[in-house]
Amino acid sequence: MKITDLKVERYGQQREGGGMPRSEIQIVRLETDEGITGTGFLSAGNSPVSPLGDMLVGLLRTNLRNIVMGQDPLLNESLWRRMTEQLVGRRGAKGVLLQCVAAVDFAVWDIKAQRFGRPLGDLFGERRERIPTYANAAHQASPQAAAETAAEYVSKGHTAVKIRGARTVGTPAEATKRLQAVREAVGPDIKIMIDVNGTWDVDTAIQQLKAFERYDLYWLEEPVPSDDIQGYVKVKQHAGRTYIVGGEQHVGITEFRALLGHEAVDIVQPGAGIMGGITEWLRIYNLATAYGVAVSPWDLQAIHMHMAAGLSNVKWLEYFMPDNPMLGFQNSLFAEPRFREERTEEGVFLLPPDSPGIGIKLDPAFAEQTLMRE
Repeated sequence: MKITDLKVERYGQQREGGGMPRSEIQIVRLETDEGITGTGFLSAGNSPVSPLGDMLVGLLRTNLRNIVMGQDPLLNESLWRRMTEQLVGRRGAKGVLLQCVAAVDFAVWDIKAQRFGRPLGDLFGERRERIPTYANAAHQASPQAAAETAAEYVSKGHTAVKIRGARTVGTPAEATKRLQAVREAVGPDIKIMIDVNGTWDVDTAIQQLKAFERYDLYWLEEPVPSDDIQGYVKVKQHAGRTYIVGGEQHVGITEFRALLGHEAVDIVQPGAGIMGGITEWLRIYNLATAYGVAVSPWDLQAIHMHMAAGLSNVKWLEYFMPDNPMLGFQNSLFAEPRFREERTEEGVFLLPPDSPGIGIKLDPAFAEQTLMRE
C-alpha cells in the first residue's frame, strides 16, 4: 500500500466581527492506492496576533505531504520516524510540529484499522467491555456555577467530575471555595478532581492540599509547572489520600521517564495530540505500565477512547459533555464516532467503538456552515 495524497480541510468557529476564526479544526485525509482513506485532525487556537492555523496547514500541505508521499502507511513506526526526523529534526523544535505529525499519524492508524476491518482499539490487543470516564466540568469558574454544572452531571449518572483551580480562573483561596461548593452540591460519594494547569508553586500546592483535606479531593492535577519534577515529588509527599497526577504538558520518552522514574505522579496523563500521535503515545503507555502507574489520557476523546477500549491500564477517559466549550466546536463538527454510554451505580461508562478504523465523520450541515473556503 502507498500514500498517494495528503489533503487538508479547514473548519472554523468565527469570532464576532469576523476575521480569523477563534478556533479551528483541520481535517487531514491520507489517500492510498488501495482506495482506503485515513482521517486525522488537529485543533488550532487562533488569535489576532497569532494565526496558528495558517502555519499548521502550511506544514501539512507542503512539508508533511512531501515526506509521506509514496510511503507505506502500514509501516507506522518507519513513517513516524521519517516524519519526526525530517520535520522536527534534532534541534528542539517540537510544539506545533508534533501536532501536525499527530494528525497524520492518526490518519495512518485509521488506515491500518480499516485495512483489517477492525475498530482501532482491537489493534492494541484487547477489547474492554466498558470504558471508565470522568466528566470534565472545568469550564465554570465561579463556585456557584461549578457546583451547578457538577450537580447536573452527577444527576445524569457521573460519579467523578473535574473542576479547575488554576490561577487563570482565580486565586488558590477561590479554588478552595469552588471545591467546597462542588462537594456540598454533589455529596460525599462523588470523586472530585481539580486541575491546576501547572500554575502553582510547591508551597502553594502543599498548603492547598491541607485546605482541601476536609473535602476529600480524589486527585490534584498538574499542581506545579511541568518541568519542576522535584516539585512534583515534594507535593506528592504531602498529598495524603489525594492522588497527584500530571503529564498533560509533557512530551516524549525523556520527559515521561523523568516524571515516572522519580515517582512524581500516581497517574500519568499523556496526550496523543501534542506528542506526535498514537505511535508515540503507545511508547509512553508501555513505559507507564512498566512502572506500575495507571494512565489517564487528556482531551481528544474521539482518539483516546480507542486506546482506552484496547488497553486495560487506561484507568480513566476524560469525557467532555456537549455543553463544554472546550470541545463544543469539535462535538458539533463530528457526527461520528458516536459515544455510546452505559450508566451503572459505578458511573458513566462508554462502550467500545465497533466500526472499522477511528470512525471520524463530519456533520454535513455543520461542516458546510463552518468550512473555511480559501
